[in-house]
Amino acid sequence: MHSVKRLAHIDFNIPGVKAVGMELMKLINAPSPDMEAFARTVELDPAIFGSILACANSPLFAGITEISDLRVALNRLGMKEIRRIIFHVVLESAFRSDNAEINKLLRAIWKQNLAVSLTMQRLIQDCPQVKALPMDMVGMIYPLGLMHVIGIPVLAINYYDAFAKFITEDLVQPLPDIFAREKELFDGFDHFELGAEMIKRWGFPDFVPDIISSYHVPEPSLDADSRTLHSLLRLARHLAQEYGYAALPDSPPGYWLQGNVLDQSGVNEEDIKADVMDQLDKILKMFH
Repeated sequence: MHSVKRLAHIDFNIPGVKAVGMELMKLINAPSPDMEAFARTVELDPAIFGSILACANSPLFAGITEISDLRVALNRLGMKEIRRIIFHVVLESAFRSDNAEINKLLRAIWKQNLAVSLTMQRLIQDCPQVKALPMDMVGMIYPLGLMHVIGIPVLAINYYDAFAKFITEDLVQPLPDIFAREKELFDGFDHFELGAEMIKRWGFPDFVPDIISSYHVPEPSLDADSRTLHSLLRLARHLAQEYGYAALPDSPPGYWLQGNVLDQSGVNEEDIKADVMDQLDKILKMFH
């Protein structure tokens, strides 16, 4: 691990992620979210405000009349869907760059993140160990899928030129080698460590950065529940790759299945693929 002094040289302010977005994530991660404070904060950002109203008026949630009042929209959507919207709108903006090649990679990674997140959510019903997790951990499954590579944008903004060279010269290597190459090029940092540090600063529970810092390790030293989530993330990465959503070159066969502790006997990959592709299509249209 790097010292606090070395981390102090890293800029964790991703240009696309506004202060309002970070504050909203902190508010919805609170044990008992203050919805009035949440609404007042949403009103400060027209993009987030508009996304919430658009979702509330979409065919999925629309009632008899169109909603223009934010608080009515929040009541219609419910906390589970509000969380999904906030995580989506805030995190999506992190995966952009003014460099065309970096932006191309980040947009592909974002689509991969969505596929991973939706796959994790869909696997809950098929994996007994996941269904048995505490509710606070189940509630983090969707954002974990969206955030697990948040360290990549951090690398991109801190090592802009080196990162641009990295994606043109090094991404032809298989995943384990790419991960090792990050440390060689970026002062000993990799996106696992920087992503975990970012998530800590956003106020997420400790188990979330613990999983993000070790998701590339087949058998990390985590408690049993965190290990279950860790395996869920890796299984979803495997399936997302099988479904054609891998942003990086294919990993070696079975790479993401190594060390998996989940009972997968009830997993029907084709059913999951159909559900994920359908949901992904709807989300991309809703937030287009």
